[in-house]
Amino acid sequence: MNDSPRRGFLKVAGAGIAAAGVAAAAAPAVLSRTSSATAAQKALPASASGAMVAYISDVRGGELSVMVEGREVVITDHELVSRLAHAIHTA
Repeated sequence: MNDSPRRGFLKVAGAGIAAAGVAAAAAPAVLSRTSSATAAQKALPASASGAMVAYISDVRGGELSVMVEGREVVITDHELVSRLAHAIHTA
């Protein structure tokens, strides 16, 4: 049996967990910079619950993969990626 796919998955999963930890640590800095955002922008959807992991796959392209409840959603949000990158570098 070839363990390469499993090892590759574990490397990616470990990187994702590390990215989530960095994002969680940087969240206060990101939120403090967005204090001018309205309450509606910060409000969570009613169905939001459980854990969520975000992985920035392309900083320059603004591409972000979000994993939640066993599925992955890829979005492009240059502003969010930029805020996270700034928060990480200033933390």
